[in-house]
Amino acid sequence: MTESARRSLGSPLHSDAMPESVECPFCLGLDTEQFSAFGSALSVSQYYCRPCRTVFEWMKRKDDPRPSDNPEGAHS
Repeated sequence: MTESARRSLGSPLHSDAMPESVECPFCLGLDTEQFSAFGSALSVSQYYCRPCRTVFEWMKRKDDPRPSDNPEGAHS
């Protein structure tokens, strides 16, 4: 892939750029860990929830605010 083609696609999200923990959509717990960098599509990552023992998919988005970026949960 050429450099200009790579730039037009934007910078990819790598597994090391993914949050260590995300909120579980089933039990709303935060005791989760990344299970797989890719899920059913390249735009999702799989996480495992320890409390409810469920694997779920989390949508990768560059503009997704992280809890540490926005502690009050308010949108900028």
